[in-house]
Parts: sequence; structure tokens; C-alpha cells
Amino acid sequence: MKNLLTRNQLNPVIALAFICAVILVVPFPESLSVILTGELASSVGIRGLDLISDGMLLVLAAWTMIAGVRAWLSHPGRRAAVVAGSIGVVAAYALSELVKILFSQPRPCHVWALPGDCPPLGDWSLPSNHATLAFGAAIVISIASRNTLATWFAFGTASIVSIGRIMEGAHYAHDVALGAVLGTAMPAILAALIILLPGSGRWFRRASSPSIS
Repeated sequence: MKNLLTRNQLNPVIALAFICAVILVVPFPESLSVILTGELASSVGIRGLDLISDGMLLVLAAWTMIAGVRAWLSHPGRRAAVVAGSIGVVAAYALSELVKILFSQPRPCHVWALPGDCPPLGDWSLPSNHATLAFGAAIVISIASRNTLATWFAFGTASIVSIGRIMEGAHYAHDVALGAVLGTAMPAILAALIILLPGSGRWFRRASSPSIS
């Protein structure tokens, strides 16, 4: 990861990994994820949370495009990693859709009586596509910018998207945790792999250079 992110940029990634591990792994008399979801979804009465989550996801999408274009124009050495990371986001989303079908887990709003709209039964919960896309965007922004502050803000925005989905009752905490893992891991792995390919960076630099006849 040191060729993708600076040492300081790794801090939010490590923090996210720890939180996701606790939510996904730590046993309780009742699942920690279910306890957290029940508390957040039943005690918070903010209307329009779906708009906030969707709006923040659109912000991340726009930010990803801007960061990618800036990296492409100003930092040719980052092009291969940014392209691979972007492909990784698409791959993570496709994988999240497959996992949904495999687990077929109902959403919290299908199990509990919660205010607000609930997707129809058959629109499964695990993992969260919002979290997958949000954290995928965050890692691509981090790779493109190589900036610690931008990384913290991107991961913070992705966290707002994810927490909002829990508060809506659309997802359990473990749904967004698994989505965050997929969204972060797939782009990072693909970007790291392409960096290891001999000559990949030179190919991307040549691909955009004007030919001389």
C-alpha cells in the first residue's frame, strides 16, 4: 500500500478496518450489529435521511471524477493506479450484487416496524451497495490525490452515507461494514496489482502522449 497511499493516509484505512472487524467479528449475547442497528434506527427520527445518503454519494462520485482528472493531467505516474482503482469500484459493486443474492438477507425495515419507506422484499440487505460505492470512491480519491486531509474527508463522507443507511433502517451495521470492506479492498488490490506489472505506468504515460510523425 505504500506505493498507493502515504503513511498518514493509511490511518483512516486502518481505523475503518478495525471498526469493520469489530462489527463483523465480535460476538455478543445478541449480535453487536443488530444492537447498533436497532438503537440507531429506532431512536433517531430525522426525516430525509435517504436524501442525505444519496446526496453524499453523489458528492463522492463527482469528487472522484474531479480527483481522477486532476491526477491524469498533473500526475502521469498515478494514472495506472487510478484507472485500476476505478475498475475495482465497478468490480466491488458487481460482487456486492452477487453476495446479496447468495445471502438473501431481509432488511431491518422488513423485520421491524420502522418509519420511512422500505424497499420491497427481494431487494436484499447484505452488503450495502451504498457503502460499497461510497468507500470505493473514497479509496480512489485517496489514490488520486495522495493527500491526507482529502483522504480523511472522503472516508468521513463515506461514513455519513453508510451511517445514514443504518439510521433509515435500510441496512444492518454489518451490511455497511461488509460493503465498506468490499469497496475499499477491491480498488486497492487492483491498483496494487497494476503497479506491480512491469511497465504499466510507462504504458499509461505513453498512451496519452501525442505521437510524433
